[in-house]
Amino acid sequence: MKKLVLLACILLVPVASLYAQFNFTNIDCTANGETAARSINNFGEIVGRTGQNGDDHAVLIKAGKCIPLAPNTILGTNWSEALKNNDRGDVVGEYDDSVGAHGFLLSKKGVLTTLDFPGASDTVAYGINEFGTVVGAWDLYDSDGNFIAEHGFTWKKGSFSQVDYPGSADTFVGGINDFGALVGEWDAPPDYTAHGFVRSITGKFTTYDVPVAGEIYTQPNDINDLGLIIGVYFDASDMEHGFLQVGPWFTSLDYPAAYLTDLGHQHLWPDCRQPL
Repeated sequence: MKKLVLLACILLVPVASLYAQFNFTNIDCTANGETAARSINNFGEIVGRTGQNGDDHAVLIKAGKCIPLAPNTILGTNWSEALKNNDRGDVVGEYDDSVGAHGFLLSKKGVLTTLDFPGASDTVAYGINEFGTVVGAWDLYDSDGNFIAEHGFTWKKGSFSQVDYPGSADTFVGGINDFGALVGEWDAPPDYTAHGFVRSITGKFTTYDVPVAGEIYTQPNDINDLGLIIGVYFDASDMEHGFLQVGPWFTSLDYPAAYLTDLGHQHLWPDCRQPL
């Protein structure tokens, strides 16, 4: 995400003119299936998923080639998706099985580590920085399949720490930079509206919403070392847009003629009463 700093000089626009013009390049790994590009590092290596008829698997897109990630592991046999990569070549994401969703860390050396928050029903790893700290979210369902709560987490060298926005009912952590600043979203009663947040390197939480009239949902997905943030928001018509935040300035990122644009990863909100 550090490459976004190169765009800063042209993105400092007032919120009234959110809709900027960019050059987009389509990425397809399958002729008749789907491809989702979730993250790019400073070497131009993209990770995501690709497949057909819901049989999707984690993929690395490098030099125009689509390369399956660890195809001889559970990432190749089960539904899987890569969600973030760093410059060292480490990749995090999720895979699903009959039990639920599991986070994973695939190291540059090819070592695959499953990440399950203790006691969680589902765990998803959404982000990683250059020091190997992983962030994500985990949820809990009761024996009848009723959603109880969702919480964020950080993981480093086998140790989990829970992250919750103060006073929230649910918290999701989507990204972390090399200084340890976190971004994500939270909700609380009575309306459970999703708001974005930043947790600074000192542990201070700041909440915000994309400043668009009628905005109903804000989800920051990643933050770089200069504090640039990417994510998604929904407008008053319930349409999804990507956004880039540079300090107090926001710009919308919409693929031409697309029904929706998902910048990073569209988190499945707990109120849907579905697993992550």
